[in-house]
Formats: sequence, structure tokens, C-alpha cells
Amino acid sequence: MSLDDRSGRIRHDGARPMYDQVAADIAADITSGALAPGARLPTEIELTAQYQVSRVTIRRAVKELSGRGLVVVSHGRGTFVAERP
Repeated sequence: MSLDDRSGRIRHDGARPMYDQVAADIAADITSGALAPGARLPTEIELTAQYQVSRVTIRRAVKELSGRGLVVVSHGRGTFVAERP
């Protein structure tokens, strides 16, 4: 995942929670194949800069993706796109 500015993809004043918007954006990259299985996601700090949201928002988005089985969090190593069955 490149570190381009993705803040335009998030509606800060919208009714949909920001963490849900971030999770949906990353999920779209995963399902489209832009992020391959095993690919490492940027760090929380990098994602915070990309989306211009708080670290809490990024953590919640990653938790959402993990709960859906799209990413695997390996503490101390990073967050990786889950292998597809």
C-alpha cells in the first residue's frame, strides 16, 4: 500500500463513523487485489497520516478488519492481509 493521501476518501462530517469508512477503504483494496495476501499494511502512524484521522480511529478500523478476517495483527511485527482460503 502506497503512502498517498487518502484523506479525501473520508467524510469527517458524515453520518458514517470514520473508522468504518477507513475499514471500508482498506477492505476495498484487499478485495480488489490491490493488497495481496501476506502484504503488510502501513503502521498506525502512517495510516493516521494518510487518512488524517486519529490513531484511535485507525485502531478501531484495523480491529473491524481483523474481526472480518481480512487482516491478521501480529503484535510487534505489524498488520498483514489475511491469506485467502
